Amino acid sequence: MNAIQLLQLPLFQGISEAAARQLLAEAPNSVRRYKEGNFIARQGDPCRSLYILCTGNVRAQMENAEGKQVTIDRISAPEVLAPAFIFASENRFPVNIEVQESCEVLVLDKNYFLEFMHSQPVIMKNFIGMISDRSLFLSKKLNEFALQSLKSRLLNYLKINKRIDNQQEVAFILGVARPSLARALSELIAEKKVSMNGKEAIITE
Repeated sequence: MNAIQLLQLPLFQGISEAAARQLLAEAPNSVRRYKEGNFIARQGDPCRSLYILCTGNVRAQMENAEGKQVTIDRISAPEVLAPAFIFASENRFPVNIEVQESCEVLVLDKNYFLEFMHSQPVIMKNFIGMISDRSLFLSKKLNEFALQSLKSRLLNYLKINKRIDNQQEVAFILGVARPSLARALSELIAEKKVSMNGKEAIITE
């Protein structure tokens, strides 16, 4: 990642190209490359650096002790991974980060990044905004899983995505078993709230 690419990230918007070059030149950092199917981090791994996804895309999944998985988010480059946990009292990755498309990750020293934020207040403002947005996103996810029925969650998914390419993948996203998803979809079709044209979903309600 070069200075121009760094400035494309919302986190670094508002600083000069010279400041971005200085960060890359002076901050202890490394570039890591991952192939599809690899894990950038596992749930519970220490999160002690700033991880910037430079290319590719990943899937963030949470897994319980019984092995049940739920997809929390899909993240495409350029983006910062797990920003809210870098300076947490328990700074560990809350999810598995699995590579969906080969990617490069820039890993920056968190202590230098903290100093850089103090010297560039706009970065600190961006960072706080980023953490706030992630908290808002997670609160909406919690509402979906805790308060809405599976059919309501499936309807919301179809309104946003318009199609189901892979039922198992959608089941992961909604945190249910595939048979439960298939049953909910069949009920929505029977209730005439949804019709399917191949993989395309038409919301009729």
